Amino acid sequence: DEVAKLCMQEGVSHVINNAYGLQCKKTCKLINRACTLGRVDAIVCSTDKNFLVPVGGAIVVSPKEEVIQNVGKVYPGRASASPIIDLFITLLSMGLEGYSGLLSERNRLLPKFEKGFS
Repeated sequence: DEVAKLCMQEGVSHVINNAYGLQCKKTCKLINRACTLGRVDAIVCSTDKNFLVPVGGAIVVSPKEEVIQNVGKVYPGRASASPIIDLFITLLSMGLEGYSGLLSERNRLLPKFEKGFS
């Protein structure tokens, strides 16, 4: 959140590359905190890294509605529909319980993973 505070203080845009971040509760909390305490204009999440779909898609989120409106105006209909269809099918097949269970399993295995690096 220090970067977000500095961006707010200096009037500098702040885009967060949240490539793997949706998988980590701590990262999500830190981003939410940065949005509250400072300036965050947009957060870009890779669909392949966060939702188990083929490479090629991204989700752009923002605490500022006007940022999302502007992204939509700049990038209307220029991309393939494949990434959103892949995401839609994956989310439908996994369901909320399946996706939540996957995240819980990753969190449960994290200490073992960290121990392997120590």
